[in-house]
Amino acid sequence: MVFNKIFGGGNKDRGWQGPKTVKALFEKELLFVAEQPQDNKLDPKTIGDKKLYFFPIDHDYPGGSAAMHNAVFRNFGLNKQAAFVVGDPANVGTIFDVLKADPLYDGGGAGSGFKDKVAPHLDRLDQSAEAIGSVNVISRENGDLVGYNTDGIGFVLGLLHEYPNCIEGKKILILGAGGTALPIAYEMSQRNPSEIVISNRTVAKAEKIADLISPFTKARAVGEDAIGAEMDGVGVIVNTSNKGAQPNEKFSAFAPMTGDVEGDMAISLANVARLPKDAIVADILLEPLTTTMKLAQDNGNRTHSGRFMNLFQAVPAFKIMNKMKDEDLQGIMSSVNT
Repeated sequence: MVFNKIFGGGNKDRGWQGPKTVKALFEKELLFVAEQPQDNKLDPKTIGDKKLYFFPIDHDYPGGSAAMHNAVFRNFGLNKQAAFVVGDPANVGTIFDVLKADPLYDGGGAGSGFKDKVAPHLDRLDQSAEAIGSVNVISRENGDLVGYNTDGIGFVLGLLHEYPNCIEGKKILILGAGGTALPIAYEMSQRNPSEIVISNRTVAKAEKIADLISPFTKARAVGEDAIGAEMDGVGVIVNTSNKGAQPNEKFSAFAPMTGDVEGDMAISLANVARLPKDAIVADILLEPLTTTMKLAQDNGNRTHSGRFMNLFQAVPAFKIMNKMKDEDLQGIMSSVNT
């Protein structure tokens, strides 16, 4: 999809007032319904009286939150619908001005490209999102849009569900420093690791995360050229980047992504060969087997799918958005989180 319509202040200065409703966001091509997520059958032309829960993302990928939320809506007979929508993060201000103004929008979340950009356009942040500076859950409360973050706790709960006691005393290597890296790093820092190392192409972004979590654990930042050396003694590797899945499925998180497919893969394979056999490689991406996870499995390592995080963050997120306390939410959501 090409986003060639940027509706900013200049248009308003010329008398253009911009879209006023959720439906108009689709008509003006500021949003598109994502095609890949399961149970994402929103038809913008038929938007009516249903309360809407949107998950804006910057590219189409098979996210699972909408399907899980819609399963609960159906189970309880609620006149609500969730959907992933694709948009350009450069338009985040216009998009959320409209969402706030239209009472049909009742909250949702923020996905790839939006998590670390949406906060300034909300009315206020919960302590979790304010401390982390990233938002993945949005709730309408007394007319205000309030941001929360359940990514970090969702990831940690999912990881410990599959591999109990895998964080305490272990060296953690986090690959990437985008909107999900900080909440994950923060929550892992609360579980007494021996140290957390954040690797990123732009080292300054990784340093910012390391500085924020350093009061809780030993933390440092390195560039992507140091990934191989950081395999020494690592217990858990967490890929928070978009390497290894579409549109970057020819690359892995074990090496820089320069565009040289063969060269980058050669570095990935060399780095994976240095990975301790007892290390766990976790991915936040939702594809069943990302390139990063496949390389780890081929090396004999245990892996952890992003689908665990997707489920374990979705339950508290749903309770925040819908003010529900039903304890069977995880069972309902698990039935569609495959």
